[in-house]
Amino acid sequence: MTEIFINEESNNKPRVYYKKSLYLLIILVTIGAFMFSMISNNSFKSNIRFLQKDNIFNGYRATLDFSKTNIFSSEIGISYLRQNERQYSSKFRCTGSENDIDAWKERLCVFYNTCYNKDTNQLDYFRFSPSKPKPIFYDAAKRMLYEFSKISRDTGFVSLSTDGETPYAPVIVNETYPTKNFTKLYHVHTLMKTNFGANNIGHGLWEELGSISYSMERMNIVDRKLIIMHLNKMENTSLFRTYHQYVIPALTQNSMVEFEIYMKSFNTKYVCFDTLIVGGQMTILKNPQTKENYGREALFYNWRSKIIQYNGFDPNFIPKKHHIIITNKSDSLWMHSDAKRYRAIANLEEVEKFIRYTYPNISTEVIEWHTIPFDKQIEKLLHTTILITPCGGVSLILPMLPHGAHAIVMDYYVTMPLHGFQVGQSGSLDSAFLNHISHVRIQYYQIYGPNDYQFDFPEGRNPRNDASIVINMTRLQLLIDKALEEMEFEE
Repeated sequence: MTEIFINEESNNKPRVYYKKSLYLLIILVTIGAFMFSMISNNSFKSNIRFLQKDNIFNGYRATLDFSKTNIFSSEIGISYLRQNERQYSSKFRCTGSENDIDAWKERLCVFYNTCYNKDTNQLDYFRFSPSKPKPIFYDAAKRMLYEFSKISRDTGFVSLSTDGETPYAPVIVNETYPTKNFTKLYHVHTLMKTNFGANNIGHGLWEELGSISYSMERMNIVDRKLIIMHLNKMENTSLFRTYHQYVIPALTQNSMVEFEIYMKSFNTKYVCFDTLIVGGQMTILKNPQTKENYGREALFYNWRSKIIQYNGFDPNFIPKKHHIIITNKSDSLWMHSDAKRYRAIANLEEVEKFIRYTYPNISTEVIEWHTIPFDKQIEKLLHTTILITPCGGVSLILPMLPHGAHAIVMDYYVTMPLHGFQVGQSGSLDSAFLNHISHVRIQYYQIYGPNDYQFDFPEGRNPRNDASIVINMTRLQLLIDKALEEMEFEE
């Protein structure tokens, strides 16, 4: 007999019980079910308050209401093999690199009916035991494969973090799905690990947390009670607090949890997932692997809109008057110990005076973004028509600009070949991402030589990382005028 590990009433009661005339009956049934679960030897009480009652599966069948709520379209399900209705087997589907087992770093998969085995610390994938093993992968060179990749430092079946830093794979077990000592979790879960996002909001926002939104959209899955499981410890930093307060709620009603603590909260050997999303951690910022982000524009835009909407603003808001914001990049975790700035605008005061004098009828503001809450940043950006900003992480807030806004982003002078840019060229940091923010018009303030930048500290050598930009007012005015012309309203 299956052991049921729940601490609240069933979550799949027919809706008819919610009619006003039967409120009293519902209360009585609920109390009875609760009392039974308290005295039953098979009861389980979770210590985690955020675990919603309908997150734990307490029977053999998921309800139809659940599938309609959480998946855009149902999958084919036809009884043919006369399989024992109480015997589950694991299933999965993936997108990307399905003919090369070694191309795993950005592979995205959804696993069904898998269980985390707390004794072995592995994710068990249950093969349908009565049948002959079936292939799970079709590698062009290795032919049909019957096992997932072995996890090592350099290989896995999927990666739980960007750049393939965290290889991961389930383990196939020739056993039946557990019938005792298990907890089955009802809502969609995803397992991930932050990489650069712990120190850089751009990476965290658009790559690591953004990839969760992209993955669900790519796989046609939606669940507002998604559980995000963080593989390692979540540091109590201001950046993580920003994610928890302003970003993660755009994905789910539940808080992010630490995987190990979450698993330990269940007093069973197996913790089973109805639906588990792993992989799909996109590397979207320019690096040797990512030259551009063709076809991802809608993913970026939809994620931007979710964040804006959660924080109480209209993603489609259009300002009625011009407003220019200049970024004062006065702080950075990457600042050299001998420097007072990092990838900033070296002649910021001159730029501000020039804009106020040249465009007296346009409101102008200089902002240190790290000094204001994230929701206020969104509000300010939605009312901005021209954003002037250095490159790097600070520029990655520009997707929050309104439709048709212009962003003037500083380039850097290339002295070392990198990411396709050659010596002497004007390099555009993060352009692989910015070029695909299709609702904003990006203008790159190009850097032509040593007169266009100043090193931030005496030992500086590479203008990409060690220098701030000296803006030429004539060239800046050309870009601002272009922006104003393109936003001109024609009656």
